[in-house]
This record gives sequence, C-alpha cells and structure tokens, in this order.
Amino acid sequence: MPLFPCSKCDCIEDTALCHYWSARLRQTSAVCSACDPTIGKWHDEFPKESAQGWIRDRDGFLLDKRAVERWLGQPIEILTKPGQERSDASDSVRANVLALDAASY
Repeated sequence: MPLFPCSKCDCIEDTALCHYWSARLRQTSAVCSACDPTIGKWHDEFPKESAQGWIRDRDGFLLDKRAVERWLGQPIEILTKPGQERSDASDSVRANVLALDAASY
C-alpha cells in the first residue's frame, strides 16, 4: 500500500483510496480524498494524520520511520548541527536510506 503526502494538506494518503494514479498520468499534484473536489471526504480506512516526520523515498512515497528502523535494525536519530535546518537533516537521513535501498538491488 504505497502512501504519499497530500500536496494540499500534507496528510498521509493511500494511492488506492484516491485519484493518485490519474493525477500522476495527468502530471498534476496528487491530493487526498478529502481535498479532492470529486471525492470531498476522508475515506476513514485509517485515521487522517500529518506526513511530517515521515521519510520520503526516491519516488516520493512515504516510509514510516518506525518501519525503516525495523528494517535497519537500529533507531534513526535525526541530529542537526547548530544553524542547520531540520529539513536538511531529514534530507541526510533520506539519502542514507536511499543508499541502503540501492545496495539491496
């Protein structure tokens, strides 16, 4: 079940529960079922929550930090240097996860 962040409200959404794939074909931004005017309501298949703190893979799909930690077999600590933005640290974690993912091919 690929998850992605809604481009409008930044919640976590499942690609199968909205018009994600048709948006990709049209090369438009994908939105959740609640933000999509043709659906207009949350599906209630799982609770609506923010995508903040989730890790994005190279295709833009969301990875749950806890699942990544289980996969790695160790906790992920996002450390920031003085003056470093938190998003920069997230990019660093993302790069490390992608490097590990590429090594598994």
